[in-house]
Amino acid sequence: MIQPFQIAPGPRVRFGRGEAAFIGEEARALGMERPMLVTDPGLSAAGVLAPVTEGFGKAGVEFALFEQAEPNPSDASISRAKEFYEANNCRGMVAVGGGSAIDTAKAMGVLVTNGGKISDYYGADKPAKRVPPFITVPTTAGTGSEVTRASIITNVEQNTKAGIHADALYADLAVVDSALLATLPRYFAAGALMDALTHAIESIGSKQSSPWTEAMSMRAVAFIGKHARRFVDDPADPESADPIAMAATLAGASFTNTGLGIVHALTHPVYSYFGGHHGTTNGILLADVMAFNLPVMRETYARMAPLLADTGGPGGPGTAETAIESIRALARDIGIPPSLGALGMTEEYLDRMAEEAAQSATVKTNPVHADAQDMKAIYSTLLN
Repeated sequence: MIQPFQIAPGPRVRFGRGEAAFIGEEARALGMERPMLVTDPGLSAAGVLAPVTEGFGKAGVEFALFEQAEPNPSDASISRAKEFYEANNCRGMVAVGGGSAIDTAKAMGVLVTNGGKISDYYGADKPAKRVPPFITVPTTAGTGSEVTRASIITNVEQNTKAGIHADALYADLAVVDSALLATLPRYFAAGALMDALTHAIESIGSKQSSPWTEAMSMRAVAFIGKHARRFVDDPADPESADPIAMAATLAGASFTNTGLGIVHALTHPVYSYFGGHHGTTNGILLADVMAFNLPVMRETYARMAPLLADTGGPGGPGTAETAIESIRALARDIGIPPSLGALGMTEEYLDRMAEEAAQSATVKTNPVHADAQDMKAIYSTLLN
């Protein structure tokens, strides 16, 4: 018997190389007037925005360029973005970039239509009104933010991350164009795809998983298992970039319905105390968390194993242990650091970080319950 489940609507998706050139037409069709183009300075310098801005020109759509999206956007940066939106009389948003640019636009959009301060909306289903007309354009193939109902904000005063989760944050359209990935540095390409792989595997293991979401996530795992190494070597290669871009979007569409697991619970305190790239930290933690979850995930990981590169692990082909060893091999091959210590993490805040991880909402959807002692044990194993 299949247990009842629901699937959130999500945005329309337009996928394919060269599709970014049509964003101007799509913005006009959505009734945008002087849309705010939300991005970060690096993308302009790398020429990534060119197809988008040229498309605006061909469609006759004037836009206002906001290049101050912060990595791991702070609550203060969201207020600055809202001020820019209103000062430039914008009606609509186009976010081009990784999760940070897209999360900035989502959170700013909540303030534009709902008022107040961003902390009013931390939690689930608090915005009463949806964001303005909104197009997302991912450039990292990792976060899946283009199709999710969440925005993650850094609360500077408390030095913690907080989330806004609501259908009101869904974009009207996600344009997934793998040609925009061509200039990704190797380090970020590797971290991004490990982020997508973590999303897929945690969604599969979630207590809210369903046959619908598992189908999306298993396909994402298969794409990553086959194409990850080639993609990291050359993000401009369409034969690998297309499936990796699709994998990130599929995993995002899956986990926005299911929630995640304790990899993310553990990753957020690492950033709060020591910084680092989110996806890279996920990549360090993923295999050890899979081993922690193994008692209830053995059959599922065994089904996953053939989708990942065979490393000749101790359990042989098609076993749960093979899947975990394949994850370790992939992380090693694409340059993910071998430990949290390599990111600068020390024992100084270990107990506090473990307590914070144990309080994460993602503990509730992890397949195995984890308390602070469990979190500390995983951290300790990966310190050196």
